[in-house]
Amino acid sequence: MSLKQKTRKEIHDLLVNIVRTKLRDYKPETNYMPFHFRLLERDRYAMFSFIQSMNTTFGISIWEQVAVILAKSAGFKAERQYDLLGSIDPETEKLIQKIHYDLRAGTRQVDKLEEIELIRNSIKSKGEPKKDPDSRVDLFVKIEDEENYSI
Repeated sequence: MSLKQKTRKEIHDLLVNIVRTKLRDYKPETNYMPFHFRLLERDRYAMFSFIQSMNTTFGISIWEQVAVILAKSAGFKAERQYDLLGSIDPETEKLIQKIHYDLRAGTRQVDKLEEIELIRNSIKSKGEPKKDPDSRVDLFVKIEDEENYSI
């Protein structure tokens, strides 16, 4: 399956704009790195530093934007920096904290399906759609009735 021309153009324009911005605005983290300069020489280190900065930029910001473009072009709902809404009753929150503590302490073996079942059975009522400061996900994609998140 090939990409629509509009989708290709969006991705192309995104990549070109990010690279141009990086080239225009790039500033090394520090100008004084005597060990690196002696090891690689100043010019090679400058090139290395810029390439490392580009890798970081691609890894942090570009993949989310490309994922949104691709998802939307396929007809799905997609957003970056999406706030999940909801709430957890106090009993369920205590259960989650206990499971988390036991896993970290090594007194419980990981069993995702069992943990999900315990949490689902603990829920007493439907929560209200409240915003929590920790509820932001990097990427949200809804495919039919299934919600997918990336943090």
